[in-house]
This record gives sequence, C-alpha cells and structure tokens, in this order.
Amino acid sequence: MATLKDVAERAGVSIATVSNCLNNTKSVKPATRTRIMSVIEELNYIPNASARNLKSETSREIGVVFPDIDDSCHSDILKGIISRAESMDYSLNISFSYHTPKLERKIIDQLIGRNVAGLILISCQPDNVEYFQNSIIRHNVPAVFLEHFPDSIDANFLAFDNYNSCYYLTKKLIENGYTNIKLMIGHSEFFTERECLRGFSDAHDDLGLDFSMNQMIETRFTTESAFRKAMFNIVEEPPQAIITSSYPLAKGIIEAFNLCSIKVPKDTCIITLGEESWNESNYLPNLIHTSRTAHTMGIRSIDVLMKNLHEPAFFEKEFMLFKDNVIGSHLNIPKAPAPYHSVRTPKRTLRIIATSMPTILSLHAVSREFERQHEVKIEFDFVSYRELIETIVSDSKREKGRYDIYMFDVSWLTYLANLDVLTDITELMTSNELFSKHLVPKNLANACYKGRFYGFPIVGGSHILFYRKDLFEQPTIQHQFESLYNMPLRPPKTWKEFNGIAQFFTKKYNPYSPTLYGTSIIGSVNEEFALELQIRLWSFGGGLFDSSGRLKLDTPQNIKALQSLLDTAMYTENGISDTSINSSFYDFGSGRTAMLLSFTEYGTLINDCLHGDIITKIDYSMVPGQTPANVGWHMGISRTTRHTELIANYFKWICQKQTSYYMTTLNGQSTVLHPYENQEILRLYPWMKLNTKCFEKARNRIYPYQSAERIIPPYEIETILQDVCQKAYRKELTVQDALRQAEKRIQALFKLKSL
Repeated sequence: MATLKDVAERAGVSIATVSNCLNNTKSVKPATRTRIMSVIEELNYIPNASARNLKSETSREIGVVFPDIDDSCHSDILKGIISRAESMDYSLNISFSYHTPKLERKIIDQLIGRNVAGLILISCQPDNVEYFQNSIIRHNVPAVFLEHFPDSIDANFLAFDNYNSCYYLTKKLIENGYTNIKLMIGHSEFFTERECLRGFSDAHDDLGLDFSMNQMIETRFTTESAFRKAMFNIVEEPPQAIITSSYPLAKGIIEAFNLCSIKVPKDTCIITLGEESWNESNYLPNLIHTSRTAHTMGIRSIDVLMKNLHEPAFFEKEFMLFKDNVIGSHLNIPKAPAPYHSVRTPKRTLRIIATSMPTILSLHAVSREFERQHEVKIEFDFVSYRELIETIVSDSKREKGRYDIYMFDVSWLTYLANLDVLTDITELMTSNELFSKHLVPKNLANACYKGRFYGFPIVGGSHILFYRKDLFEQPTIQHQFESLYNMPLRPPKTWKEFNGIAQFFTKKYNPYSPTLYGTSIIGSVNEEFALELQIRLWSFGGGLFDSSGRLKLDTPQNIKALQSLLDTAMYTENGISDTSINSSFYDFGSGRTAMLLSFTEYGTLINDCLHGDIITKIDYSMVPGQTPANVGWHMGISRTTRHTELIANYFKWICQKQTSYYMTTLNGQSTVLHPYENQEILRLYPWMKLNTKCFEKARNRIYPYQSAERIIPPYEIETILQDVCQKAYRKELTVQDALRQAEKRIQALFKLKSL
C-alpha cells in the first residue's frame, strides 16, 4: 500500500508539499500539483483521513455503494442492510453511482480513505477487475459484492440464482405451448445477466427447440432503455412471451405496449424477476413476477461482512446464490396467445417522405398512438439525403402527389419556398397558441421565410463538441499536455486550440497518446462536410458572402478557415472525404478518437456506440469558435394533399407534453419545450442543456438560390465546396486557388459576372 512518503519521493517533492496539495493548506504551483496528482493516480495512493485522526480506534462505519435506488429490488436489499446494521450498532455511509463507473470509483476511494470497516456494493463496473484489485483487495478492505461480481476477485459475492429461475420460467412457458419467447436483460458482461441468458438458452436446448440470439434483447438497466428497445424491436411483431431480468425493464416494455395498444397478457405474457412483497399493488397489472428475497439478501450481506471482519485470518470468502421463490411453485401462466395481429382498419392514409434520422425514427414509432386515435395509417418512406430533395421536387409537379408531408432541411426552405412546392401554413401556425407556447422559439423561427410559415419544425438539435472527459481530466495526460503547450488541457475554445489538442491525441504525432486519432471529419455526405467548413468560415470572420452581400470566397478570413480544416484532417484517419456519420460515432465510442463534432440530435446514438467504461466518460461543449450552425428539419405540407385538417391535428399531437417526452426518450431531439423543462430528462440526456446556449449563437446557412434560368438546390453548392476542399487536401490546389475555383464555379452555376 502506497504511503505519503512514496508519493513525495516519486514526485520529487517534500512530504509537506504533497500534504499541502491534498489538503489545500498552502499554495502549490500548478505544474507541481499536476505532477503530484499524476503520481497519486499511478501509485493508487488513497489519503486516509480516519487513519490520521483515529488511528488507534476501530471504525464502526460501513460503506454501501449502489448504482441507483430506482430498482425496487435494490431498495429492498438496502432496507435489509439498514435493519441489520442498526441492530449491530454500525453506521452506514450510503452512496449512489447512478451507473457511472468514474463516480463509483471516486466514492469507493473516499470510503477507503475514511477507513470504513468494510464495503457492500452493487457495482456498475464489474469488468474493471484491475481497479478492484488495486483498491479493495490491495488495501485489504473486507467487501461484499451483490449481484454484479468482478471475475477473478477474491471477495464475497451474493446474488440471485438467475440461471435456475430463467431456466424454470422458460421451460414452463414452452410446456404451456409458447413457441415465440424473448428475453430482455442488462449488459451481458454482468454475471447475473449472463446467467439469465444461459438458463434461457439451456431450457430451449433441453426441450428440443432451437435457440437464436435474436431472441435475446440486451439493454441498459433502465426503464428508458427498455422502452426504446421495445418500441424499436418488439412492438411491430410482439412475441407470445417476454422474460425480463428486472422490474425496471418490464416497466419499460409495458409502457411501450400501452402506447401501441398491445394487451398484457392477452397479446403477450410478461414475466420478470422481481422482489418479494406482500402488497400486490406494488406490481403493474397482469405482470407475472417471481418473488426474490431481496430483504433477506441485504441482511445476509451484513452477516457475511461481520464474519469477515471478526475472523479475518481464517475466513473463507463466500459465494452464495439466493433462489427465487418460484422454482417448484405454481405460476399462473396463461394459455399461449395466438400470433399477434392488429385488428385496426384505418380509414385514411398519410404518406410521409423523409430521410432516416433519430427524431424521425422516434416519430415513426410513437405515431402508432395517433394512428389509433384518428383511425389512420401513417406510412413513412425513407430515402437518402440527396434522393429526398429530388423526390420532393418531382412529387410536387404531379397533379396528385404521392406524399402528404415532406420532411426538409432548414437550409432547403428558401429553395423549396421559391419553387412553390410547399403549402403556406401561416394561418395554422399563428392561429393556435399551442405552437407559439410550446415550440422552441428558434426552431419555430427556422420554419418562417419572408414572414410566412412553410413548415412545422420537427428536428431542432444544435452543433456541439463531444469529448472524452476521462482523458481530459487524467493527471498524467494533463501534465504531458501542459508541458508541451504551457496551458491546461480543456475543451477547446478556438480552432487553433482544437487542432493542437487533436494533434496531441493523435498517435502519429504523440506516441504516448491513448487514442489513435484526435478527431474525425464527416465527409461522406456533402451537407455534413459543408457544416464542418461553414462553422470554421464564420469563426474566422468569413463566409460565402462579403459585407455587401456579394458572393466572395477568396478572402484572407476564408483562407485561414480552410487551412484550419485541412490541418484538422491531419489528425484524422480518413482525411476529409471518406468518414460516414456512423463510422465517426464508432471511432469515438470505441476509443479510437478523443473528440467528435456532431449534433445533439445524435447524442443517444453516440452514447449507444460507447464501449465499456467510456460510456460515462464523455462530456459536451460548444463548438470551437462559438459559431454553431443553425440546424433542423421541418415537416412541410404538400400542395396536393386532401388531408390538411388531419395533418394539423398531427402537428398539435406532436406538441403534446407526453408525445414530446416519448420522442426524446426514443433518441430524438424534440422541438417542443417540455423536455427542456423536465429535470429527469435533462439528467438522462445532459447534452440537451447546451441547446439553449447554442441557439443563441447559432448562424443560418444561406446559399444563393436563383439563377437567370432556374432555382439552384443547396446540394449543388455544397458539392462544389466539398470538391475544391478535397483538391486542396490532395494538394492539387493551394488553399487560395481552391477558394478561387469554388467562387468561379458557383458564379458559373448562377451565370454571375466575376466580381
């Protein structure tokens, strides 16, 4: 176990300096403080306040660390711990990690520093064996792990026998005629979840039925995640039965089923592993649950810890599985239902043409409720970004178009409005205060052109920077960065700082970098690349137009901006043209890159790409230069639709509080204010807090649109911009020549005279 003296020697300072650094009793130079904190992390030194003050006394405090209190099973375990500890005259220090590995480690380190007698924990990072070896085991702290067990750790472990419970439940369902059964569990790196899957699989095998991994749905341990998985993976074709590993997961499924009018157990039987309770009102109606003795597990965890404390020399660590009160008992499993089919016969059909993105997929999922209420079928056709604008224009020229609603990008509004493609819906948007009161003002303003409304805002995220907070706050990395640049490592405020940090995190330029590349540039889609360029042009004081409103690209400001973008490309894997949105998410989530420029619209998707401990180690900041792009998508009404009144009701339904909550929970970025005022949602999706600040600074993408002969679509200009940038990247053109060529090609596009 490292001592204060060990830290001082390794850092090359006195013991007093280390003490001053830890206790903030005297000023310590930033560079010295960084070096000391780096050594503390390297040696895993834990300051022990209790040892300093009460070295001769035995602590009677037990540290308890749980991931949350939302799960009623965890609540009952905690009640058992409290009741037993109080009877033994021990006090409890109870903390919650909220499924955040970094916070859990901080809590454990603080508890060890307080010299607690022992620890009881439900870990959210059971795969982090090295940490537990270096903290709990190395410091010889008696500990009892519940439910989630780190492999290869010599510690006490108590859990429920999920294998036999899931085996028994699956077997009973199959024997009752069920042939289509699914299992929903938390992350499979957790021992208890793996045991559920093993029991489920073995029951199928032993009864001669084929088991497929498609029958297993893996998610996070939250109701929101289960709701998302159910909406996107289950409600379209619900199985005859679903087994869940915890009550919160069952709640998420039932919420989705209620929204989609799927009846439990008439259409689908849901069984969950649940805690023991005498009060049936604690459970959702028609939910079948096992009866776990969670309270007893809490009591037993204290007993095991006490035995470990009182008999340290010869105590053998305990591995104990508690059986659910289900095996051998009678379960009232209903007869297997017939395959599910909707009995609804819609009277009308609304057809929507769109491109696939999180909010639109969320809208597609929750629209089942509107369909039921209005006896309508809503059909979405998904096409690529380029195909969408071309389809809208061609459909609008038909005497009777195929589509009733067009999804279109903010930057297309001028183009489509001047083509007379969209219905003027000013009266609808201004006559109903529902829209002015409940829509985000910036998003509402985006749908207005020359004082008239041509769209209903449906997507309204903002451009932000995602970065690896765990790397930015690591003392060793901070010290290395400060030594190189003589400034602290922080989220970049300027593009020069952004490129400096990107270089630092690129292994080619820094062999000690923990990531391969500093960032990535999304270049596979013209629009995405144009946004990467635009935010830099604005930041350097440039743009497509000069102060007189004339097209002018060859300016000193734009030269600096494009050079900055080309510099960024040096710290990416694929330069500026080959990286897709999804691959940029994967690279960031897998730890290949340290920073990612993207949109709050994609926040949940980015989180879903994160692996292991990285999942709780990202943070968010405004884009460098403080000039984010004003982004968003609208729903425009076709001029040939016969369903204008129905569409108006659809827009009003989208503005409802509950609808906006559902859409936000399902990965989306609502344009409705309600989610921004809900603290629970902001806790779940913290990047949304940046939106208000970004909206204030966001700038509009304005392209010239009308030549002497035709209306020019935005993608033609974006294609030119990307093409010349690629030539500059390949060094076929200088930066200035690339901008000159772009200016001439756009002038030719509009048949403008050279300026």
